[in-house]
Amino acid sequence: MTKKDSSWKQNQKVGPRVKEGISRNAFHKPREATKVSKQAFKQAKKDYKLSRKNYKSELKKHKMTVKNGGKPLSINHMIAKKKFIEDKNGKKVAKRVYKKTKAKDTSRISVQLKGEAKVSLKQDVSQQARKVLSGDEILSEGVEAYQKARRANQKIRVGLKIGKQTGKVALKTGKGTYGLGNRLLNLSRGRGFHRTPADLTTRKQLMYKLRNHRQRMKAAKAAKKAEQGMGLIRSVLSGKQSATKAAAIVLKNPITWIVLLVVMIIFMLAAIAGGTQKPAIVQDDEDLTDSWVYMTKVDAQHSDDTNQFFSNIDDVMFYMNYRFDEYKLASMIPAGTKNYEEFLSDLWDNLNGKPPEYDLKTMKEVETDKKLHYFMPGEDYDHYQEVKKELGYTTLDDPLAFPFETESLIVSRRYGYEKIDGKEQLFKGIELMTEANKAFNAPLFGKITSIPSETSLVIEQVNNVRLTIEGVKSSRFKGNEDVQIGTFLGNSLNETVTLQYEKYDVEKKAWFSVNPAFYFPAVTYTQTTLLGSASFDPGADVESRARAVYDYLTKLGYKKEGIAAILGNFSVESGINPKRAEGDYLNPPVGASANSWDNPTWLAMGGTEIYGKFPNILHRGLGLGQWTDTTDGSTRHTLLLDYAKSKNKKWYDLQLQLDFIFNGDSPAYRTMAANTAGNKVAATVPELTVYFLNNWEGNPGDKTNERIQAAQNWFKFLSSSGNEVNGSSSEVFQKYKDKMKPLPTDKETKPGQGWPGNAYALGNCTWYVYNRMAQLGKSIHPTMGNANQWVLNYTQTPGASLVSTPRRGDAVIFTNGVAGSSAVYGHVAIIEYVNSDGTFVISEMNVSGEYSMSWRVLKKEAGEFFMRVN
Repeated sequence: MTKKDSSWKQNQKVGPRVKEGISRNAFHKPREATKVSKQAFKQAKKDYKLSRKNYKSELKKHKMTVKNGGKPLSINHMIAKKKFIEDKNGKKVAKRVYKKTKAKDTSRISVQLKGEAKVSLKQDVSQQARKVLSGDEILSEGVEAYQKARRANQKIRVGLKIGKQTGKVALKTGKGTYGLGNRLLNLSRGRGFHRTPADLTTRKQLMYKLRNHRQRMKAAKAAKKAEQGMGLIRSVLSGKQSATKAAAIVLKNPITWIVLLVVMIIFMLAAIAGGTQKPAIVQDDEDLTDSWVYMTKVDAQHSDDTNQFFSNIDDVMFYMNYRFDEYKLASMIPAGTKNYEEFLSDLWDNLNGKPPEYDLKTMKEVETDKKLHYFMPGEDYDHYQEVKKELGYTTLDDPLAFPFETESLIVSRRYGYEKIDGKEQLFKGIELMTEANKAFNAPLFGKITSIPSETSLVIEQVNNVRLTIEGVKSSRFKGNEDVQIGTFLGNSLNETVTLQYEKYDVEKKAWFSVNPAFYFPAVTYTQTTLLGSASFDPGADVESRARAVYDYLTKLGYKKEGIAAILGNFSVESGINPKRAEGDYLNPPVGASANSWDNPTWLAMGGTEIYGKFPNILHRGLGLGQWTDTTDGSTRHTLLLDYAKSKNKKWYDLQLQLDFIFNGDSPAYRTMAANTAGNKVAATVPELTVYFLNNWEGNPGDKTNERIQAAQNWFKFLSSSGNEVNGSSSEVFQKYKDKMKPLPTDKETKPGQGWPGNAYALGNCTWYVYNRMAQLGKSIHPTMGNANQWVLNYTQTPGASLVSTPRRGDAVIFTNGVAGSSAVYGHVAIIEYVNSDGTFVISEMNVSGEYSMSWRVLKKEAGEFFMRVN
């Protein structure tokens, strides 16, 4: 789906950004706000000059390339232009914000003079008016009454001002007294004449402890120690003692008064903690990272040349924190005989299975399985999912901002252990996917304390956090500069940027490493579990189309990794089926009928007509890549149809669409497709898959993991399978022919043959299933319609029912598009054999033409229905 987001254009509007900047400055004192906005303006001017220079350079290179007829064309000038526009608007915004902020800065002499001049002028005019009015006998009384009211009002204002200033003095005196007492207390305890650091104050520590249930229980126990005060409260509430007498006792006994005050504070804090939603992450940063690292270590221990494990550890972290609150790996599980390390190891086995027969499961499957001790009851599970979705890692301190515009950062190398050359090695960082020469902005504010090389720098907040960035050209900095979030740091050197994030332990006075991915708003991992024993059988028709794509691109000199990346994206977009249109699976007239594919009106339907929403989709997506016309100016739907007319072919012709990708699409998209297929922007299948999704598809973050997994499957399939198009079908037949007796004969498969009463279209899948059923001694109704209609019309066959588990002799019905079936008619086949792992062998007809027979091994999936005739 090529749905270009219009948010970029919205973000370039100057007015709203100026209002936002002024609103941010409202939190600063006037003088400080002016200083901050001035620095921002200076930085914006520098960024603008740099991007203008870069754009002119890239544009000049592009024009020279076009003039000399060089290939492939680069899109760097387009990227540079986008950056130039952003910085140009950024400079306008910063300038206006600076001017408006400066005009409101009352600490500036010029502003004070202007203010005084306005007040003086106003007073002169008012005085002259009163003088004129006083000369009149009738109006003079009114003037005198006005002056009396004004003097009274002034006295009230002065009184309020004095009261406010007195309050400030009292508050400041109280703070100073407390500060002195705090320093003296620390001095008496050997800590020096210093105030307790903010992170170590009683208030901070108490709020930290109140995040989990156990600490709240401690507070409750502490409250019980105040027996005298609690007894007094109980006696008052029970009526045994009057409130007046109780108050007298409190006043006579200061100790009781202090105890009661402490108890009240404890109860108030406990009430606040009890009414606050529990965060999704309760562990502190270091313990959370340790848990993550341990799970990566288990992944690495099980990985080898055949199997690679990259578990979805985020879901594991959320589950553990919700169930156990704050925990350490070496600690024992409450009421258990294992520590948390052993618990995580067992959980890994349940998610991945044990060698050699691994069986992958998701955390959702484990959490909702009542047979497992990881099970969560319905109400708890719903609350857990809500907390995980709404909060995620956002409750962690010191978050990081996106370093460039995106909906989700793509992490190509995760934090933790990995197996390299048979050894487990710890990688304390993450690698982000980006584009070469892409603008990279500061993810946090701080000071640049170190520049280890021309392509790396360190941003630090003193005794708090430290971020090391590698892979960004940092020559514009000399060191010791202050940067804000979003400050332009430099352009990326290539397609990868490495980040390392550290936090400071105040008690240990030492830095410790944390997983940077925790602190970004959203991340997507390209590394996914890939099992060597995993069965990937795309089906004969899908395989045929995939091989047609592969053969076409290899003849053009493109690489297997890039081709697999394109196939992985097309698998998700269209099932690698050129005759697909957005919404074709719905009921006509919005969905497809036999005559829809050449109907201009049907093809031109937009998002509102199809879904009742998505007005940005002007004309529905078509073909392999679901080419769409959208409101932001994309006309790829129209380009495809026009290209088909110019070639005098149907738009849904596979060869035509492949030719369109590299010769008929917009120049920028042709370049992106060539970059992907030729491995020019990356070397690995996941990286190429994400590049194609983000740039060619134009829909970052859309089912990224699913696309990567599909691309990995296609790469492995293309690397291991032969060149024969029907090889997979032949191998299945040879392997299972002895288990499928009696085998279909000419009577079931050949033209001019067939069993009596068969009214289905000759040579079609329905015709064959009727014949095969009859051969096996079963009778089905001869007019149940197209294959996809059998899901409803099976009731016409006496003794027929739909079942959930396949068995030999059942018919399997595929709804539109499932397992590569027709998007209009669906498909039907006969189950010949069921394997112990649940996969099943089918015989089918008309996948690659009328009367053509083929054989496949499939697994259960959504959209498959099993019809059993007794």
